[in-house]
Amino acid sequence: MKIFVNGVFEPVTEFSVITAMVRAIHLDEKHDLVFVIELSEPLRQPYAIGLEDLRCSLDSGDTKPVTISTPEFMMVLEDDLDENAKQARDEKWAVIAPLIDSGYPGQLFVRGELGRLVSNRSSELGIQRKTIYRLLYRYWVHGQVRNSLLNNYTAVGVSARNYDPSRPPGRKPKFQGVLVQPAKIISAVDKRCIRLGYALYVKDKKSSIVSAYDEMLNKFYSVKDISKKPEDNRRLLPNSEIPNFRQFNYWGKQFFDDVETERGRKGLTKWLKDCRPLSGTVRDWLRGPCHQFEIDATIADIYLVNSYSRRMLIGRPVLYIVVDSFSGMIVGLYVGLEGPSWNGARQALFNAFTSKVEFCAQNDVEINPEDWDCRHLPHHIYADRGEMLSLASEGLASGLGIEMGTAPPFRPDWKPMVESRFGILNDLTGIRWLPGGVAAREKERGERDYRLDATLNLKEFTQIIIRCVLHYNRHHRQPDRLTQAMMNDGVEPTPIGIWTWASENELIEPNNRPDELVYLHLLPRERASVQKGGVMFRGMHYVCEMAVEKNWFAKARSRGVWSIECWYDPNSSAHIWIQDDDKQFIRCDLRRSDAKYAGYRSDEIYDLIEAYRQKPTAHRRAELESRVELTDVVGNIINNALAEQKQEPAPATKAEAVKNIRENRAEERFMERETAPVPGGVRAKPTDREVGPTPKVPESYAGPRSAQVIDMLKRIRPGHTK
Repeated sequence: MKIFVNGVFEPVTEFSVITAMVRAIHLDEKHDLVFVIELSEPLRQPYAIGLEDLRCSLDSGDTKPVTISTPEFMMVLEDDLDENAKQARDEKWAVIAPLIDSGYPGQLFVRGELGRLVSNRSSELGIQRKTIYRLLYRYWVHGQVRNSLLNNYTAVGVSARNYDPSRPPGRKPKFQGVLVQPAKIISAVDKRCIRLGYALYVKDKKSSIVSAYDEMLNKFYSVKDISKKPEDNRRLLPNSEIPNFRQFNYWGKQFFDDVETERGRKGLTKWLKDCRPLSGTVRDWLRGPCHQFEIDATIADIYLVNSYSRRMLIGRPVLYIVVDSFSGMIVGLYVGLEGPSWNGARQALFNAFTSKVEFCAQNDVEINPEDWDCRHLPHHIYADRGEMLSLASEGLASGLGIEMGTAPPFRPDWKPMVESRFGILNDLTGIRWLPGGVAAREKERGERDYRLDATLNLKEFTQIIIRCVLHYNRHHRQPDRLTQAMMNDGVEPTPIGIWTWASENELIEPNNRPDELVYLHLLPRERASVQKGGVMFRGMHYVCEMAVEKNWFAKARSRGVWSIECWYDPNSSAHIWIQDDDKQFIRCDLRRSDAKYAGYRSDEIYDLIEAYRQKPTAHRRAELESRVELTDVVGNIINNALAEQKQEPAPATKAEAVKNIRENRAEERFMERETAPVPGGVRAKPTDREVGPTPKVPESYAGPRSAQVIDMLKRIRPGHTK
C-alpha cells in the first residue's frame, strides 16, 4: 500500500506497529523510515517507525488508514480572515519557517538535530523552546499548512462587543492636562460611511486622505440650514456625532490593505509594471508529475444554445485547460460561461483535483479510471494574472498548501505548455467548422450570420472537448520530454505514457488534502434560502437528512424563510453542499419533483427559469387586451341579467323572495339532468308506434310536493323500511 505524507493511520489490533492514531509527516525511503506524530493530547515529539513495517501492518489489517475531519478553526477562506488573524498566523509561521525549510530536506528528523535547531532558534529569537515545540507539533498534527497556526477561537469570546456610551473604551482624552469630550463610539453605520469615504482615496478620486475625510463629512455628517444662503447653508453635526480623523484613518486601513491602496492610487497598469510580485518558475527543477500545474483560459470560437431550448443563444463559452508541466498531461478542464476569472479557474482546478469518471459520466462519456487517472493536488500552480490575482486565490496557499506563480503580461512563453494546448485542441475539434463556429475571417457583407447556425449546447460541446482531451493524452507525442530512465524502460512519449510510468515508479508526489478543504476553497458558493419546500437554490429545491432532522422546513413554514451559504458544482445541478454546526460538509440532493433538472448545468437552469419569468412585450400587450375584454364581457353579462330581472314582477316581501329555495333547487336540478348533453345512442329513439301526440309535461315532478318527496327518499337509510 502506498504511504503518503500527511496520511493518518489508526491501530486495529494489538499487533499494530503503532499504539495510537498518528499522522505521517516525513518519509525517509533511503533509510526505510517514516516519521509520525501522535494525534492525541498532549502532543508529543514525533518518532520514527520502519516504513516497510508500516506497509506490512497495513497489508495485514493490523493498521488501517483513516480520514479525520478538518478542525473548525481551519475551515475559513483567506478573504474571510481579518488582518489581525493573518498577522498572528504569519508571525507564528516566521518562528518555525527556518526550521521547516532547513539546510536540507528532513534535517529536523535526523537524530539530535531537532533539539539543536530549536535551541538555536530559541536563543536567536529570545523565546522559550516549548513555544517553538508547540508550534511545530501543531503544524505537523494539522496537515503542515500555514492555516494550522491560526488562533482557535471556536469556543471563545463574543460575536460583537457593545460599549456603554457613558463609559467609552480607551484612555480618557486630554488637552493640556484637561479632560475633553471623548470621541464617538463607532457604529455599523459609521463603518459603512467610513468605507465609502476612504474608498475615494483608495480609488484615486481624492488627492489625500484628509480630502476624502472632508468629503465623507460633507456627504453623511452635515445638514442643510434653509434659513441661510445656498452657499452657506451646509452645517456640520456636533463633534459627538461624527467620527474623528484618527477613527477614519484607522478603520479605512482595516477595510483596505496597503497593496490594494497602492494598486488603486497608482493604477493597475503601473502597479503591475513597478510593484507586482516577482515570482517566476522554470521547468528544469520539476521533480515529476503534480509538481507544477499550468492553467489558462480562452474564449472558444463557437456560439452555443441553451440545453433546454435550442432557440436560446447563450453566446461563446469559456474553455479552461489545466496541464501538468512535467508530463504534458491535460489534468483538468472547464467549459462554461464563467470568466476568464477566478470563478472559472476554480471550477477547472476542482475538475483537475477530483476523479474524472463521474465528470465524464455527467456528460454522457463513459471511461475507465485508468483512461484519465488524474485526481491529484499539485504543489505549484502557474497562471495568468487574470485568473489568479484575485484575493480568493490566496486561499490556495494558506488552505491547501499550493504555491501560486503568476505570469507577467504579454509573456505567454512563461507557461508554454497550456498556451500550446489550445492550438492543438482547436485543430482536433475543427471548432471553426462546427455549427455556429466563428469563421477565421470577418463575415463578409451579405453572408449568412454564423450565429444563426448555432446548434450545440454546453453539454454536447463539453463531450467534444472531453473526447479531444482523451485523444490528446493518449496519442500526442513529445519525444523531447523523455528522460534517460524513460528511454531505458521503453516509455511511449505521450502524456499518459509518461504519467503512467511516473506513477508506477512512485515519482508522483501529490499534495493530499481532505475533501472538505478542496470543496471549501474551489467550489463556488452562493446564498440559498430555506423554505417550506426545501433549500431553494437558483429556482430548484434541495433536501438532506440534516435539514429534515432539524425541522428546517417546518420552521420555515411557520417562522418565515432564512438564507444560508451553499457550495455547488456548476457542471451538475443534482447536488449542493452546506455546512453543519461543526463546519463539515453535508450534501443536499434535488427534491423528487425537481429531479428533471439533475442532468443539466445549474447556470443553464437558472438562465432558463429567469427567461421564462420575464414576460415578452407582445405577451404583456395581449394579456392587457384580454383583461380589458374580460372586464367588458363580464359587465355585459351582468347588465343583461339585471335587465331580464326587471321584466319579472318583484316579490312583495323579503320572506316571499327567499322561501321555497329547496323546491326551486330540486326543480332546477331535474331540468338540468333532462337537458344535459349525452353521447349519441344513449337515449332510445321512439318507434313508429310510440310516435303520437306529445303528452303534456307536468309543471312539477311528483306533484306540488316534489321537494318533500325527494327529501323523504334521501332520509331512507339502507336496512330501514317505511
